[in-house]
Amino acid sequence: MKATASSPLRSIDPGTRNRSRLMMILGLALMLGMLGSQDARALKPHERDGVLFGVAFGFSPGKVSMFPGEEGGAVSSDWEIGVTPQLRLGYTFFKNRLGISLVGQQWLYEQGVLAEDKLRINVQNLALAFNYYPGNPQSMAAGIHFEGGVGLANARITILEPVEDDPHGNKFEEIFKEDEGGTSYHIGLGYEFRIMPSVAAGLMVSYVYQTIGEEIFDEASSVPVNVTLNWYW
Repeated sequence: MKATASSPLRSIDPGTRNRSRLMMILGLALMLGMLGSQDARALKPHERDGVLFGVAFGFSPGKVSMFPGEEGGAVSSDWEIGVTPQLRLGYTFFKNRLGISLVGQQWLYEQGVLAEDKLRINVQNLALAFNYYPGNPQSMAAGIHFEGGVGLANARITILEPVEDDPHGNKFEEIFKEDEGGTSYHIGLGYEFRIMPSVAAGLMVSYVYQTIGEEIFDEASSVPVNVTLNWYW
């Protein structure tokens, strides 16, 4: 099946949106509870020089521009809510001030509907990111950090159709999938606080832009809002 310019990215399952928001609310509630505890470590000096491993999860409004070669120009979607898992591996140095990381992040939009088919858009980026921590390591401002990065982007569209009487119990089968690559850029602002001597939790807001410029995908943008958890050693 060939994707066409009429393929809509206009609808999303309300359950997907609600689950994403619920997870974000629970994450924020957990962070506030930790900050409010009598033994809160947020006021203790940050000691983050060394290897870093981090995970993050949240939600993101995102949009894609598709079919740039069509008459009349590319077709852009509305801003839709997707989920944004993230992994990072890096190193921090220069007296807790600087960091460099390899960051893998994606924006996953699912449950879009084209007729009776299921539509899935997955935009990923693998970026080299640089962090700057401007605050005094001895104060609460130590948790503030800025991030910027550039890397490789991959955009995938998958279309699945309903199946009946599948022996494996599958409700959908894949009928179309296409990957296209490009370049990604992102900037971010975050805050983290210590919850254990070598572990910090936080919140980060980013803007991610991917330029693809291929037959199906032209460009993509997303604004991830992620709860973060980082280990330093």
